[in-house]
Amino acid sequence: MNKTCYKEEQRFRRWEVFALLALLMIGASYHFIDLYLSGGNDPLLLTLQYILIALILTGTLAYLWSIRLILKIDKEGIQYQFFPLHYRKHKIKWEEIENIEFIDTPLSAELSGWAVRLGTWERMFSVSGRTGLSLILKNGQQLFLGTQHPGELKAALGRTNAL
Repeated sequence: MNKTCYKEEQRFRRWEVFALLALLMIGASYHFIDLYLSGGNDPLLLTLQYILIALILTGTLAYLWSIRLILKIDKEGIQYQFFPLHYRKHKIKWEEIENIEFIDTPLSAELSGWAVRLGTWERMFSVSGRTGLSLILKNGQQLFLGTQHPGELKAALGRTNAL
């Protein structure tokens, strides 16, 4: 049994995004109630339009609420999962890693809300914060995993002799 040296779970909790979705829902509700009460429009069509918009906004809210990054470090390597994009954990053994370092992402990555970049050779997963672990694998792939607790992560990497 492998003992986990470090575990972190980040969730997407940007209040301004959730507030914007709530305002859109309130505005859409007000607009459709106003159209319904003013008459002259087909009530069934208005109801269907409202239900469609409500489902889209609620689905977006549920998707954003479900986003999470799970990062685990143990003696064998690093495990990460960016849910809902990954349904299973991705494991990287220490032998597969060529270089590890801590870096800060550009401020623009933080301002964009969260950082998810999926390229052929570069992948970036961060839910909050700008500091993270940059990995260069022996197969040439680059990976960035964000963290909210860089001090604890450095200490865990020191315990596994990865740094």
